[in-house]
Amino acid sequence: MFASGRLFVISAPTGGGKTTIAKRAFQALEGKVSLEKVVTYTTRQPRLHERNGIDYHFITSDDFKRMQDAGFFLETTTYDNNLYGCPRTIIDTIRQGKSFIIVTDRAGAETIKKLYPPAVLIWFNIPSLAVLEERLQTRGRETGEALQRRIAIAAEEINAEDRNPVFDFHLVNDDLTLATTSLVNIIEQTVR
Repeated sequence: MFASGRLFVISAPTGGGKTTIAKRAFQALEGKVSLEKVVTYTTRQPRLHERNGIDYHFITSDDFKRMQDAGFFLETTTYDNNLYGCPRTIIDTIRQGKSFIIVTDRAGAETIKKLYPPAVLIWFNIPSLAVLEERLQTRGRETGEALQRRIAIAAEEINAEDRNPVFDFHLVNDDLTLATTSLVNIIEQTVR
């Protein structure tokens, strides 16, 4: 019988660095811990650097709905008018000893925790909304109304977590190296 693996759920407000921190943690943990990234499904369009099947599974809204109706997803969430979903199959793989990281928004993390209580939830907050706005502007993916909508969503997520904490660990990403080291330490101490 295999020892059960772990599910690490990484969340942050938009622009909080969750994807970058997770990628850096994978690099730091390579060869030390058996860990895979959950490749989630989304209806949004891929960004220039993203690859289908590696960063996300990019699918149509109709395909997403069919998969959702068939019970394929452990959890789904809507973010900025796009659908995201985590495949239910990871639970069986975790029970066979494999550990995973999933990067999702706060609502997705909360749902995962309800459906799979052993999940380890890690929240990376931002130093301030001003820092967030600067990061998003530097990224250059959104401008004007889209940028303001993302900042408003981030503020809602931060306020919700402050009022009703659901995460096991609360960290601040004011230094990418320190944030990555903190995540690596949590994973190494949990997966033994």
